Amino acid sequence: MRILYNLEELEAAKNEYKQYSIAFIPTMGALHAGHLSLIDKANSVAEKVIVSIFVNPLQFGPNEDFSQYPRDIDRDINLLKSKKVDYLFCPNFTKDELLKIKQLQAEPKLADILCGKFRKGHFDGVVTIVNYFFELIEPDYAIFGEKDYQQLKIIETMVNNLSLNVKILAAEILREESGLAMSSRNVYLSQSSRIKADEIYKNLCSMSAEISKILAGDIELNKKIQRIIDSYKEKFINSGFEIDYIEYHWSRILIAARVDGVRLIDNIGV
Repeated sequence: MRILYNLEELEAAKNEYKQYSIAFIPTMGALHAGHLSLIDKANSVAEKVIVSIFVNPLQFGPNEDFSQYPRDIDRDINLLKSKKVDYLFCPNFTKDELLKIKQLQAEPKLADILCGKFRKGHFDGVVTIVNYFFELIEPDYAIFGEKDYQQLKIIETMVNNLSLNVKILAAEILREESGLAMSSRNVYLSQSSRIKADEIYKNLCSMSAEISKILAGDIELNKKIQRIIDSYKEKFINSGFEIDYIEYHWSRILIAARVDGVRLIDNIGV
């Protein structure tokens, strides 16, 4: 695995890999088994795999955890070396440098709901840096996990709107044995918080089962779904969660919840 620290090294690498099909996985590091599963998918579709590690300042708000976001580049490099990764791109762009590149706006109809209601400008920062990395790397495929399903839909829309020559592939959510969706932010959870966080997936499964029963052409469908969601929202609150949202979109239930101050997202299909 070659490590590329700047644009000059990336450009030299492109001269080597441009004859091959390329799959790209953008990450912010703090890698876990979920990220590694994306590498397996990438290797199944392309001849060469490129992973980026970059904690993107444009997608963090002023009161969010940019400075505290978990970083362990040496551990990440060792994990990537255990997989079939051809190139690691880990630049050190500053926020001022990024503000000089083309700034994009995420599709408002997708970006102003769910996480976007609580993280203003977050998805603008995401699409700006993802598009920039697409321009730099020129991949044939890009792999994104379904855990951040809203982000996946926004990036698919960006690629379509800009007619970019990259195919977006979705990878299923990888979960811990308890069902908790794997996330870099899980390291923030204490042992007691982790036990509480395990309730998220259990309740998503229960909600999915209940909603599935009422999906067949009922004129009161939306009201019934909302009643189920409201009842589970109350259940979460009574268990000590802070709920940003629980909503039904794209035939999925999506949730953002804080467990003792740690913000976790998850979703499940119905």
